[in-house]
Amino acid sequence: MEFKPVVVLSRCINKEPVRYNGGIVTDDFAKKLEKYVDYITVCPEVDIGMTVPRPTVVLAKINNSIRMIEPTTKTDYTEKLENFSKTFLENIKDVDGFLLKAKSPSCGVSDTKLYQPDLKHTIGKTDGLFSKVAKEKYPYLPIEDEGRLHDFWIRQDFLTKIFTYAEFRHLKKDLKHIKDLIKFHQRHKYLIMLYSPTNLKKMGNTVANWDKLGLDKTVEKYEELLRQTLSKHQTIKSHINVLQHIYGHFSDLLKSGEKRQFHHLLNKLKEDRMYLMVVLEFIRNFVYRFEDEYLSSQKYLNPYPEELQQI
Repeated sequence: MEFKPVVVLSRCINKEPVRYNGGIVTDDFAKKLEKYVDYITVCPEVDIGMTVPRPTVVLAKINNSIRMIEPTTKTDYTEKLENFSKTFLENIKDVDGFLLKAKSPSCGVSDTKLYQPDLKHTIGKTDGLFSKVAKEKYPYLPIEDEGRLHDFWIRQDFLTKIFTYAEFRHLKKDLKHIKDLIKFHQRHKYLIMLYSPTNLKKMGNTVANWDKLGLDKTVEKYEELLRQTLSKHQTIKSHINVLQHIYGHFSDLLKSGEKRQFHHLLNKLKEDRMYLMVVLEFIRNFVYRFEDEYLSSQKYLNPYPEELQQI
């Protein structure tokens, strides 16, 4: 692989015992992913000077504002942690995604307990303060916690996005001719279709009419559309649409039994997430069998290293 995604990782995940209780979180997915990405670690609580171990802090809604407070002493860490988060994120040169600690007051993604002003009774769930700042600065990047990534579809979406963003980021560094962007667009046709058929057309038109904007402006506009596209999420319905388009390339070459098997697998895909990999492997077999160079180049069929599919 010519490039590696850059992922911000909560430091307590496999790295250092910096949790409030001095513990460390063991996560197999994050460990296996490390071979294929470059991690930038962060522990907002420790990085603002809190000790290990330390008293538990909670998020509470007080006067329409979410505050990070230590219940015993009533110490308020909100401004200190938010300021750190903004400075930390501003100093990151490249980043393709975030893998953060679930339920954490700083790093939780949509699942951190939110308390009433009494700091005892919960009223719902919210983002951790660091995650909130990250989402505001990078609304287009995948920001997930290790708990959510146990879900097949969320993990599939996360991996697809971080490797796509990383490839485009590396492309931009060395891009000298429109042909480079055209090749990227061609390789990612079906992957872009997966997220937004509408944006696929817009991105194709942007590349086709590049001479009206010039190379730099074309790349800028293309990147904006790519970010809009990857801000969306994969669905079974969108996968079926893409698979049917790919199938159309060689359906006339298949035997009747092979055609029936394809449609049988599509029906199964609607019922069980694990059939996605079965259908993809079924399609790949025909791509190799018919030596279709165009389809074999499609990132949709291999959006990230195969070893990561086995988690």
